[in-house]
Amino acid sequence: MAGHVIHVHTTIPAPPERVWEVITDVGHADQVLRSVHDSEVLTDGGYDVGTTWRERRTLFGHRGPEELHVVEAQAPVRTVVEAEVGDDVIRTSYRLTPTPDHQRTRLAMTTTVEMSHRSPVSRAVWAMFGGFSYDRSRKVLEHDLEDIEAEACRRAAAAG
Repeated sequence: MAGHVIHVHTTIPAPPERVWEVITDVGHADQVLRSVHDSEVLTDGGYDVGTTWRERRTLFGHRGPEELHVVEAQAPVRTVVEAEVGDDVIRTSYRLTPTPDHQRTRLAMTTTVEMSHRSPVSRAVWAMFGGFSYDRSRKVLEHDLEDIEAEACRRAAAAG
C-alpha cells in the first residue's frame, strides 16, 4: 500500500553532469541540503548500486537517522534510493533531463512511502493524519531542489 507520493521538479541552469555530482555526493549532503543534519558514507567506492549511507533528517513524520541504499544508478540520467524507516520503505527517484543546449537540467524527484507492512490500525491513523506530514515533507523536498540547484550552480561557476 502506497502512502504519499510526492512529485517535485525544477529546471537548473547547470548541465546534468554538475547536477549529478551534487545528487551523488552523499558524503557531503549535510553541507548541501538544509534538511540533512548529518551524513556518513558506510560503503567504499564511488556512487553506484549498493552505495549505502546514513543521514539524519525529518521526512514523512519520521525523525532521526536513516540508512539509505542506492538501488538504481544510471549516470547522469537517473538514480533511485531507498530507506527503511520503521515499517515503511521510502523510495526517492531522481531523473535528470538535459535541455537541448545541454546547459540546463530538468530535475524531477518522486518520493513514495510504501506502507504495506503497517498494521491496519497504523494505516487508519495515517489515513486520518498523514496529510499533515505530506505538506511538511513536500516543503522539505522543494527545499532540497533549491539547495541542489544552488550547489550545482556554484560548482558549474567554479568549473569555469
